Amino acid sequence: MKSCAVCSLQFSEGVYCTYCSRDMDFGCAKISEVGWKKLGADRRAQWKCPMCKISSPTVVTSEAASIETILSEIRDLKRQLLSLPTLVEDIQVIKDELSQVKATCDSTAGKLEEYGTRLSVVESKINKLEKLQDVVNNLQLDLRKVKFEVAAHDQRSRLNNVEIKRIPTKKNENLFAIVEAIGRKVNCVCPKSQVNYISRVPIYNSNEKLIIVSFLNRYVKEDFIAAARADKDLSTSDIGLQGVPQRIYVNDHLSAEHKKLLSKVKVMAKERSYEYVWVKHGKIHILKNQSSKLLIIRKSQI
Repeated sequence: MKSCAVCSLQFSEGVYCTYCSRDMDFGCAKISEVGWKKLGADRRAQWKCPMCKISSPTVVTSEAASIETILSEIRDLKRQLLSLPTLVEDIQVIKDELSQVKATCDSTAGKLEEYGTRLSVVESKINKLEKLQDVVNNLQLDLRKVKFEVAAHDQRSRLNNVEIKRIPTKKNENLFAIVEAIGRKVNCVCPKSQVNYISRVPIYNSNEKLIIVSFLNRYVKEDFIAAARADKDLSTSDIGLQGVPQRIYVNDHLSAEHKKLLSKVKVMAKERSYEYVWVKHGKIHILKNQSSKLLIIRKSQI
């Protein structure tokens, strides 16, 4: 054990000042144990305590610094400098990579800004399209209403008309005489004075032509249809036409739209077990059974 020349405390390991020949602990010598050991034997042999460093100038002597010590330090410095070129190259590579990263970031930022601008344009267009879609929807709704009104008006214009089917066309035929013959057969007098016009009309995708009779009085028209329908066996032979007898059908004169609707209603009525489908006053009526409620169809829904 030694006694510290500064604080007089006992210590097992410490330092020795080669100038004042005093033993000191590490605390009073102002140096750590690790630092002391790193000095090496040569430098420890030349070590000065803090007080000696202040009071005495540094004199280069053979004891203060030997050539061997200087050479040793130069060798250490040289060893450290050997890795400097590699370190410089690594730093240059890092700088190049950072430059590339920066360029990529700048490019990405530019693209993001461009995409942001495009996205704003797209969002603006979408908003306009949504508003335009609302306009289109309203127009479509108005168009459906207009179509419905046009179809309804077209059908109203035919309310005085009768459609007669399955009468063969003949050259120089007298259509009024045919209508009179039907009236006599079904016991419904049909004076010529009650007829506005009478004409043949072609059927779509058929060689057959209908006979359309337009009455001046709707009640006369309704009586004529009711009487003809009551005769379930009315045929061409009943009105004096030659050839194979054909069943004659007398119905309301429906517009093209109402005929399509009637076809759809008949199909749906069959699928849903509705027993009765008929047309009266230009309107389509359906009845599920005798105890059910009568329905009038104006659209293709039941």
